[in-house]
Amino acid sequence: MIDMSAWEEINVDVVDELYLDPKNVRIDLQGTLLEADIVQDLFHNEKALTLVESICKVGLLTHEVPIALKREGQLVVVEGNRRIAALKAMQNPFLAPEYQARIKRATQNVSLDAFRRISVKLAPNQDDANQLIAAIHTGNQRVGWSPARQSAFFQAQIDAGKSPEYLISHYPTVEVKKFIIRSRILKLFRDAKYQDPQLADYVDTRNFPVSVLARLYAYEEFLLLAQIRVNEQTASVELGSTDEQFATIAEKVVGDIKNKNINTRTLNSTKSQSYIDYMNELRNLVTSGGIIPKEAPPIIRSPQPTTGVSQSTINAPVSSPTQPPLPAAGTSATPTSKSQSSPQPSLGTNTPQTKPNAPQKEKEPGPNYLNFSQIKIDPSYPPSIRKICEELAVINVKKFPNATLDLIRTFLEKSIKAYAEKLNVDLKAHAGKQAGGYVQLGNCLNWLEEYVKSTKKTPFIQVIQKIRGNKIGGYIPTIDHMNAINHNHHVFATPDEVKACWDGMEGLIRMVLKP
Repeated sequence: MIDMSAWEEINVDVVDELYLDPKNVRIDLQGTLLEADIVQDLFHNEKALTLVESICKVGLLTHEVPIALKREGQLVVVEGNRRIAALKAMQNPFLAPEYQARIKRATQNVSLDAFRRISVKLAPNQDDANQLIAAIHTGNQRVGWSPARQSAFFQAQIDAGKSPEYLISHYPTVEVKKFIIRSRILKLFRDAKYQDPQLADYVDTRNFPVSVLARLYAYEEFLLLAQIRVNEQTASVELGSTDEQFATIAEKVVGDIKNKNINTRTLNSTKSQSYIDYMNELRNLVTSGGIIPKEAPPIIRSPQPTTGVSQSTINAPVSSPTQPPLPAAGTSATPTSKSQSSPQPSLGTNTPQTKPNAPQKEKEPGPNYLNFSQIKIDPSYPPSIRKICEELAVINVKKFPNATLDLIRTFLEKSIKAYAEKLNVDLKAHAGKQAGGYVQLGNCLNWLEEYVKSTKKTPFIQVIQKIRGNKIGGYIPTIDHMNAINHNHHVFATPDEVKACWDGMEGLIRMVLKP
């Protein structure tokens, strides 16, 4: 047993009296070492700079004091070398030349005298020191908080009356916004009205794997389906659907987490087939449950179809009450007649996949919805931007190509205007007399082209020129084409034209909407 009650605690000068330990296991250097070598190694390999920044923001935490040992007439630090290296570099940034500027910047508003002298405990001998070091670094006396407990800590303070703004400023080294958002989304799922009472009990337990839930709500695609609106700047979370509609989604998600149909591995990437399959399952549920009564949101496009599965099958639209159900993503089943069809298998079930009775003679139609899987909207933008985005995500391009293209034009213009407003640019003043009192899409694109040129966003220059119709590419994605659809009673849009138009500008829209 380690008895530290008899260990002497002394106050020492960090610079003149304490020495870093060249034998420390953190140090990956050989031979005779200067103290500057040890400091540089700890900054390079052990992230000592983050400790400098933390000390400058919240102070030096003294609940655990460094441990020193008298060795050959010197006071050598045997536990806490990273902290001491940070404190030494704060006093003398030249000890870490590569980080010198950042250290000076971090310490410019703090009194270095306050960190010159600290308390350390003296270990009686190396054996006692080693026993303590082993207990600290290889034992399990301290258990880290689970993600749910981390979030609950900040939610409890909000419930006690503290504002998110206060918490964000009071804990500068902690991702407070992330924890508040996690807590509020978890609360949505805990407050949902489950038909299965076991699910309500499960989501309310401390062992509920909130990290799986976090993999879902980290993606805009899921938030659109669940109609959860998150403002990352204010850490606010708002539900856009009714309680009954959200309960349908919650029942499915929590049930799949409980049954281990989904986990952090299956939801690790939006490009993985398992993620695509699961989003398609949720989309089918959303449509059949009447959560989005008019049209289903878009099927997510798979970057690479799996062996034996056509891209069109993966991207096929969800079934409706008036159609035989289509095979789920990842299958290639084809019904033998209009009256016969196989039910969709659920992700994680053992439902067998059937083979087609005959080879397909005609190419399957492409996806009927625009791809919004990579769209992220800056939370500071006006609500109209998100509203239009939500509408575009659920419009069936095959059924309503003209309405879709008209809304794409509106979305492009408003997105650029929101971007300019974010950059404090007066588009009307920029357009001058040319605007005639109104800023139109052409004025917006003229400014945006100048802006991307001045900021060296070179890949977008030709994209904008193509949309403006500057003899680059075809006629389809140009302003003139979109204006003709809007104003010329002899011109109409086709689904392929709409998709080509969207594909041509989707990258540009992502750039102007990016948080």
